[in-house]
Amino acid sequence: MKNEVHTGHLYELLHLADSALPAGSYAFSSGLEGAYHLGLLQAPTALEEFVQSALETAARSDILFVNSCYASAAMDYQLLGAMLLFYDAMATAPALRRASNTQGKNWLRLLGDLYPQAGIDELRRWLLDSGQPTHFAVLFGATLRAAGFAAAEARQLYLFQLLRDQMSAAVRLGIIGPLEATRRQQGLYGYCSRLLEQVEGLDYTRATRAAPQLDIAQSLHDHLYSRLFQS
Repeated sequence: MKNEVHTGHLYELLHLADSALPAGSYAFSSGLEGAYHLGLLQAPTALEEFVQSALETAARSDILFVNSCYASAAMDYQLLGAMLLFYDAMATAPALRRASNTQGKNWLRLLGDLYPQAGIDELRRWLLDSGQPTHFAVLFGATLRAAGFAAAEARQLYLFQLLRDQMSAAVRLGIIGPLEATRRQQGLYGYCSRLLEQVEGLDYTRATRAAPQLDIAQSLHDHLYSRLFQS
């Protein structure tokens, strides 16, 4: 019976990690398209360095918000409100702020449909009534906690989704091919694990964004003549 329960839970995680999940993340490049048009990805190692910077930035900012979502024994709306406003202040690039809010709304709606027993609809009503921003990283942690996933699972899933979407964006932009993207993605799993070890136990008040080139690439996106992605 224990093996059956574990297998079922693994299916749930694989479902949430599936690129076909209609969470809307495929519509965002997280600054990769802007960096490509700036000419920052022409060197042989540039793409991997850019993706590593994106992963490290997420680990030292977004993952700390996920950590804090697991800090209280129950859904703490006061804490969530403080985290959402803190994240909003950190999102200096308009495209980044817009993308985060849009992804957060999509994720909230999706998780509410998938896990109706988790009380996520109550969270949606509170967000609507309070007028709080809907930043993805905060709502990602809050909804996965409400749905019964462990903190370690939520952290791994977050970085996996970011890495998966960056490699997918690189393929659609024609920077690399699908086979090479798969190889590079696999090669970065160990890097993700090391990043998560470094930020384990840190809360959102320690969050930092230390890769300004990512914000610059995000900011450029609104000014591109033509684009494949929203940000």
